[in-house]
Amino acid sequence: MRQEQLQAQIEKVKAELLKLGPMRPGSLSQQYSACQKPGCKCVDPAHPQKHGPFYQLSYTHLGKSTTQFVRPQFVPEVRKQLANYKKFKTLTQQWVTLALELCKLEMQKARSAAPPSATTHQS
Repeated sequence: MRQEQLQAQIEKVKAELLKLGPMRPGSLSQQYSACQKPGCKCVDPAHPQKHGPFYQLSYTHLGKSTTQFVRPQFVPEVRKQLANYKKFKTLTQQWVTLALELCKLEMQKARSAAPPSATTHQS
């Protein structure tokens, strides 16, 4: 790919990053529990029904693991934030890949433009 094309793709990635809204890392899981209290539906021998679902968000940030419960009304927003973070990670990885390729091309161009005596080292 040419330098101009790489630079154009980098600019496209930057524009996509600017469109991202609120984000958060982690994963959201759905939990069910059984309280085991006598007479409760969760211990019914014929048709046990666990309590739930409860939503749990788990993530690690700055080396610290955190788990939080998320109320059901906030689940859609948390899912959107998690998706934004995933997109952020993908876009930044694309940017780094393109930047590395651009640097490689620039170095090749500089090397081929340099006089032969500057590129060879003789003792």
